[in-house]
Amino acid sequence: MTMTLVTCLLSLSAATAGAGTEPDPVPRPAAPPSWPHTRPLSPGISALLEEAREKSSIVAGLINELEKTDVVVYITDSLPSNLRAPTSYLVFLTRDAGTRYLLVRISQWRVSSRERIALLGHELQHALEVAAAGGVQDGAGLADLYGRIGWPGGRNQFESKAAQTTAYRIRKELARR
Repeated sequence: MTMTLVTCLLSLSAATAGAGTEPDPVPRPAAPPSWPHTRPLSPGISALLEEAREKSSIVAGLINELEKTDVVVYITDSLPSNLRAPTSYLVFLTRDAGTRYLLVRISQWRVSSRERIALLGHELQHALEVAAAGGVQDGAGLADLYGRIGWPGGRNQFESKAAQTTAYRIRKELARR
């Protein structure tokens, strides 16, 4: 009985949704993302990207540089609840058909809006470091890269001077606004 009711409701809603409209003769693709190599995974991150591009020429430049690479960066504000975890970090996800996929996580609640922009720039700089190192094809390659160009920042964590400098420059840029 319940399954029949659900099926009827679904059929009715589908029929009602199409009532009075002609089918589109040409299927239209979904609009491409504004920046195909920088992909937000939440409305909050979409807003952060827009704000960061507007307020920071440095972040805008990093996003534009990523568009010229084989790296796609997914960005989320979902972080583990561990308060000792970093407020942002980058991980290697996978590679496929000449594209390398990274994930950046940025805390939504533990830092200010201005600091989130600086963290975004910091992590995008890391993504560009990965893009410049074609040999980085997995997590082990990522660790190897930072063993060469950076230093360990904790268990399975690495840091680079370029990313730190980028965040510092963004903070200064935002303070002048």
